[in-house]
Amino acid sequence: KAMSQPDLLSKFIQAKTDRPEFMTDSLVMTMAVSMAFAGSETTAISLSSVFYYLLKNPRCMEKLYQELDEKAREGHFKDNVQGVVTWSESQALPYLDACIKEAFRMHPAPGLPLERIVPPSGAEIAGHFIKGGTIVGVSAWVMHHNREVFGEDVDVFRPERWLVDENAPGGKEAEEKRVKEMSGIMLQFGMGARTCIGKNISLLEIYKVVPSLLRRFEVCFCSTN
Repeated sequence: KAMSQPDLLSKFIQAKTDRPEFMTDSLVMTMAVSMAFAGSETTAISLSSVFYYLLKNPRCMEKLYQELDEKAREGHFKDNVQGVVTWSESQALPYLDACIKEAFRMHPAPGLPLERIVPPSGAEIAGHFIKGGTIVGVSAWVMHHNREVFGEDVDVFRPERWLVDENAPGGKEAEEKRVKEMSGIMLQFGMGARTCIGKNISLLEIYKVVPSLLRRFEVCFCSTN
């Protein structure tokens, strides 16, 4: 019988045996918890936020249902029995995309600053010289509520901000630039060389689960009465 692939916890424990000077019991626990947090909890938080904000904003939910229904009538979806939406099918749903991005903006999963260490030579950050070895970080919660980038209504769930309005002042080009600038400071998966390595599979899950569930079910908050 072929040996099954060892799980991550087994690998961490093995590393403790192979490199006891580095991998302590405490680090084994830290690594295991990190895998659970980074690998599943963050996606669960993001999925919860998408449904929460849609349910709190019935206008947006109805608009998303309309998009799904119209696409279904056009024959866009292959699966009309179980209602499962493929990744490629989800990429042709602009309002779904806008709703998910707006949920990322309103409720980014990483609540702590994403820390980096300034190199020994130091660095100039936002006009200030920071000495080498300093730990610096940026809060996604703060960045995602930047009024200069997202507009004055940053506390409002408004998916339309992610859509290109060709009739807006400046036309299509200005709108595409605006949306690109917003995308450029979104930190729900980090940024640059240290971007979350699970980003693509997380997006795959979210963009499939949300439309697939909404095609099959009408979702609502539980009544407290």
